[in-house]
Amino acid sequence: MQELYEQLFRRKSFHRFVKPFSPITNDQLAGIEAYSSTLQRLVPDIRTALRIVPINQTTCRQGEYALLFYSERKNGYLQNIGYLGEQLDLFLTNENIGACWYGMGRPKEREYEGLHFVCMLCIANQDGGCFRTKDSMLNRLDAKDIWEGEDPHSLSPVVRMAPSACNTQPWLVKQEGNLLDVYRIVRKRGIIPVSLVPYYQSIDIGIFLLFLELTMQHAHITYTRTLYFDDQQSKQAQYLLC
Repeated sequence: MQELYEQLFRRKSFHRFVKPFSPITNDQLAGIEAYSSTLQRLVPDIRTALRIVPINQTTCRQGEYALLFYSERKNGYLQNIGYLGEQLDLFLTNENIGACWYGMGRPKEREYEGLHFVCMLCIANQDGGCFRTKDSMLNRLDAKDIWEGEDPHSLSPVVRMAPSACNTQPWLVKQEGNLLDVYRIVRKRGIIPVSLVPYYQSIDIGIFLLFLELTMQHAHITYTRTLYFDDQQSKQAQYLLC
């Protein structure tokens, strides 16, 4: 997945797409379908599906198409969708296809092949200059606010760029020696209803873990990952750095 690393610095949440945009071609749609078959799962034994539908088949009114993520409901399925979906987000960035996680959007079909709808990405072609550059301003917490302890490989300045629902950034990394512990914490909830905070912030954690792993791989850090998705625990993952 290292080809995705450089896109961490270019990706942007297109809450509004720059118009007019050129229609997404059949070749582009085929490319998205093909890439989706190569996605690496966070939780291998959870069955998922991706559908690509015109935006008018959803409640979203931004973009041209929507990528709909469906999953069986197993422990860790939300984090898994975040991890999978963000790989697609970064792939789309490389193709100059703008995307936005649209958490409150709903499709016409809430179930597909026995799987439940989880979340969607809205997409549209955008000019290359519409994406972020390394010098762009970014509304994120400072690295010191999301990372406690040592950070000898300077991972935090990169992983802080991860997107989240309503920019809530519900993650905290604690490093001690060669152990990294990742926690889900509630900093704020924005407009997210209280009852849905765990839902969306669990998806966010999957996105964050992808950012973290891409950054560690780029730094040639090998690791062993252990996941903790018990609903009663805020600890989500531990990485033993080798």
